[in-house]
Parts: sequence; structure tokens; C-alpha cells
Amino acid sequence: MAKHMKNLGPAVLLILLSVLGAWTLLSGTQQAASQNSGESLKTIQAIEARIQGNFYKPEKTQSKELINGAIRGMIEKLDDPYTRYLASDDYQKFIQEFEKNVINEFGGIGVQIEVQDGILKVVSPIRGGPAIKVGVRAGDWIKSIEGQSTVGITQEEAVRKLRGEKGTPVTMTVQHEDGTEQSITIVREIIQIRVVTHELMDNDQVGYIQVNSFGEQTRDGVDKALEDILKPGNNVKAFILDLRNNPGGLLSAAQALASVFIDDGVILRSESREGTQTFNSYGNRLPNLPLAILINRGSASASEIVSGAIRDHQMGILVGRTSFGKGVIQSTFPIEGGGALIMTTAEYFTPNNHRVHGVGLTPDIWVEHEEDVVKVAIDWLRTEYGKTCPCQAPKQTERAQVRSPSVYSWFKP
Repeated sequence: MAKHMKNLGPAVLLILLSVLGAWTLLSGTQQAASQNSGESLKTIQAIEARIQGNFYKPEKTQSKELINGAIRGMIEKLDDPYTRYLASDDYQKFIQEFEKNVINEFGGIGVQIEVQDGILKVVSPIRGGPAIKVGVRAGDWIKSIEGQSTVGITQEEAVRKLRGEKGTPVTMTVQHEDGTEQSITIVREIIQIRVVTHELMDNDQVGYIQVNSFGEQTRDGVDKALEDILKPGNNVKAFILDLRNNPGGLLSAAQALASVFIDDGVILRSESREGTQTFNSYGNRLPNLPLAILINRGSASASEIVSGAIRDHQMGILVGRTSFGKGVIQSTFPIEGGGALIMTTAEYFTPNNHRVHGVGLTPDIWVEHEEDVVKVAIDWLRTEYGKTCPCQAPKQTERAQVRSPSVYSWFKP
């Protein structure tokens, strides 16, 4: 895997799936060649030598720890919540988690987490997972784990505390968004995610497809779902694509899924030091039936790419609540010695050049209560039966509130 990974993702499943995930491993690292960089390196080496030779607590002067501290200092100066350095052990765990998530199976309590200004929060609990069964909700602040405060915790530390052997308990104190606190004990399980599920709704007139992550299996899963939904004899007049609580994934998977519903044209544009890169639709053979895409605050990264592209091309509308707002792409650079630098290298925009990062996507139909989203979507689709897209969104009197940018963990405990 000595290559360079581009991530959307969002996400964490190691989400490496949210858009973080979206990765492609790239070999090599850029090395500073300028005279100033050389002088800076000599300064760091001189300070390290002075510390090792003179600091009064020699047990704190191990070279590895000093260098890791210098690296963390450089990264902090970037003031970017998504850029971080993984030492060798953490990077190996990162790779192992990626391999587990390729088959969409991992152990833990079943939540997607983010760290915002040192506060550990739940982006969304996974459907069917142990956390959601005992009352963990999207937006919960995890204030303590096993009695220890989480203020200032890193994402890697949080993952280590929340993960564990199947069948073992972990106790958290959470504060819900309404201000109430609750002590919750969760028994860890092996979490298996069905990438794609589907069914027929509204007297078999609506084909419902739920996508839970963006990986290598996603497009095939959607194709199989559509084959079943559109088989001869069915009278399907519209579609629902449910991307709620989907934290993202592979950029290639997002491009492939958007292509199912977009005949041709741009899926997204990314801006980096290298300039603008455009990702286009592969082409669509699907009937352009009316489409409602369901989103909420747990829809991030690759989910936002797909949703934004479909809406900009007027091939569907968005129903639910404002999405997460992760519109930057990370790349992973393996470093000699076994570690890796995960760094933000680009920002992406919708086909109509709308910014996503720190803003999210505002739905065309705002729905306050999660349990009403499917019903509201079907109500709109009924008004479109017998039509094909391009689709015009209904006029809205309510506007969704914009969320500020936050740190999206690439781990899912």
C-alpha cells in the first residue's frame, strides 16, 4: 500500500471511506530542499541534542518522543482539524481498520464520532448497532468514558477507549442536545453493516434504496437493488435514496453512485495547489424518475458529493436536515520509519460551484423530526408520479440552519 490515498470521507469507518471516508495511497513524501528548510532542520537537531544532554529528567528525552512532539507542533500551526500525523503503531492500526471496513465489519459500540474543539461528539449512531439500542443519539456529547473526562481527548485515544472485545461493557456519560445527561453502559459487539438495502414503498410505486457507506461494494449493491426494484411487472414511479447517517467513503464510489442518476456532466470539482480537477458522470441508463434524497447531519463527505451533484443537475431534491459539511479531501503520505501524514490537500465544490465545507447542504424540504422524513419524501414524490426529471424543488418557507465546521473522526468505534 505504498501509494497515496485521497479521502473524502467524512467518516470514519475508518472512514476512510468521509469522502472523509476516499483514499488512493501515493508513494513518496515531499522533502524540503530549500536552504531555509535545511537550516531549520539543523536548528531542530541542535535543540534535540541540547535537551538530551542537559534536561534534568533524562527519562523524558527519548529521541522518538521529541521528534513526534516537533511534528505535532508543525501540524498544529496549520490550524487544520483534518491534518494529523500517525506514528508507526497508530498507522498500522489505521491500515488494519481500513482492511476491516473494506468488508464492512468491525468491533465496537457502533457510533461515528467527531472531535470539535476538544469535545467528543456523536455524529450518528449506526442503525442496528448497540449504541443506538440503548439511547445514544446524533449530537450527543460523550463527556466521560469509564469515569474519565473526554475534554481534550484525541480521536485515536477515544477509539482506543471505546473499542474492546466483543461482549465487554463500556460505560459513558453523555449529554443530549436537550441538555439532559445520561450514564449509558453499552456491550460491545461485532458490527456488520449492510452496504445497501432496498424495498418497495407506497403500494410498490416507490423504490427505496438505503446506502450506508461508500466502498468498493456500493455501486454493485445499488445496481442489484435497482434490478430487483425495476424487474418486469413492477410499477415503480419514483425513487428514494437514503443517505442519512452515511459519513462518506471512497471518492470513486461517490462518483460511481452519482453516475447512476446523472446522465452526463460534472459530479464535482476539486481545487488544490495543482489546480482544478473535474470528476464527470460515467453515464446513466436508468429511467430519470423523480428522486428524493434523504439527508441529515450525519450525511457527510461522499454523501454530500452525491447529493449536491444530483440536485445541481436537477435529477432529484434533498429532504431532511442540513448535512454535515465536510468539503475537503485528505491524502495519506506514508513516512519512512512506518508512520504516516494525513493531510488536507484539496477542497471540493458541487457542479454549480457551491461550497460544502463548513456549510453543508440545505435540504429543499426541511423536516424537523427524523421519523417524518420518509413520509414527507413520499408525499412530494406522489405529486411527481408520471413525470421524469429534471425536477424542480418546491418553494420553502423554512430554511435549515448552517452548522459550523468540526473535526470528523476517521475512526468508528
